[in-house]
Amino acid sequence: MKRWMMTTVLTWMLLMSPPAEASPVAIDVTGGDVRTVLLAVARMGDIPLIVDDSVTGTVTAHLMGEGEEVLRLLAAARGIHIERHGTILLALAPDTSEVTRRVHSYTVRFADPEELAHAANLSLTGEGKRAVVSKNMDERWSRDSDSDSNIQRRVLVDRATNTLLFYGTESEALSVHEIISALDVVPKQVSLEARVVAVSKEAAKQLGVEWSWSSLPQYPRVRDDASGTWKIGERNAGTGGTSAPGIIRFGRGPEGVPYEFYYSAAIRALITDGRAKMLARPNVTTVQGREALINIGAEVPVPRTATSNSVTTTGIEYREAGIILRYTPRVTADGNIVARVHTEVSTPVYVDELKAYRFQKRSADTTVRLRDGETMVIGGLIDSDESRSLSKIPFLGDLPVLGAFFRSVRTSKTETELMIFLTAHVLDEG
Repeated sequence: MKRWMMTTVLTWMLLMSPPAEASPVAIDVTGGDVRTVLLAVARMGDIPLIVDDSVTGTVTAHLMGEGEEVLRLLAAARGIHIERHGTILLALAPDTSEVTRRVHSYTVRFADPEELAHAANLSLTGEGKRAVVSKNMDERWSRDSDSDSNIQRRVLVDRATNTLLFYGTESEALSVHEIISALDVVPKQVSLEARVVAVSKEAAKQLGVEWSWSSLPQYPRVRDDASGTWKIGERNAGTGGTSAPGIIRFGRGPEGVPYEFYYSAAIRALITDGRAKMLARPNVTTVQGREALINIGAEVPVPRTATSNSVTTTGIEYREAGIILRYTPRVTADGNIVARVHTEVSTPVYVDELKAYRFQKRSADTTVRLRDGETMVIGGLIDSDESRSLSKIPFLGDLPVLGAFFRSVRTSKTETELMIFLTAHVLDEG
């Protein structure tokens, strides 16, 4: 029992020690598990090491020296063979047959090698275990969910050559190769076009932006009058299936023009009349499963004070304000796009009483399913702006008491709705 406790404490001390860069490795162990000691020395010396399952036993040592030298001395004390395969060291028991076990390599072409190594380790260690993956020789240690023993590293990542290294039998290598081959494929790419439009609240009502559409898809009629200006007329209803809220169907109206065009035409008409403003129109391309970030705004300086030892210091901290859009797409087998969308709008408002900024934040989160080329709309992000203007007659308006009869204060309140149009396209792999 005492030896077990001593081994546990020693293991914890070795695993928690930070990896050394150029300093010697020092160990002081009595009756420690040889596998744990070898892995701990490899970690401290930043040495890529694979320990075969056949390596067992305990070791007692008090050593200081270069990492690989300490490893080889410990191995020699237990009759363990240390072999070098490129940059990887392999620890084998004396009776291990090299006919049945050897080092296998796989060159990664498209996927993230660390994710592939994680999947391969899961297949080797079994369900419910968290794999230990080498991150360019920066190891992440984990524990089996059912025991306190370390999970052995079976797959290593060599970032320099983008290669996975695995030591095991031919049958294990075949299983790992099948998993990696199934995952190492060209990821689909999605192009996202975002149009951020600020529309006056009255104009938004004229557009009929309630997002409670009827069972038939509808679209605003746009016509060109004699002056050459687009006008928005009544809404026509086409025929066909239903239209999901917040999605403009990429079908065709009675005149043969896509519904999406009608809505875009309405927005352009509002911009021409000065009732809407196109704030931004960014385009980004991302790989499926990866987040695309669009940040439209600025950093606002916010004063901060800190007191330490009766000394008060004042500094400036910058906070982001504006529009933040996070878009994570996934392409389904039928070519549709399922996306997680997070939209955040923050506006700084200066408060005179506090002599500081207060940030108004509005956000929306949703998960949608769209066909390639369809447009989704995020609305309802309303902003209210109140302003005051002073009009007066020169000199007379500045007179005390009587000056109030020669000046006037006008208060105006403007409400705008921020509308974000998102159109996604699956890019051709060819």
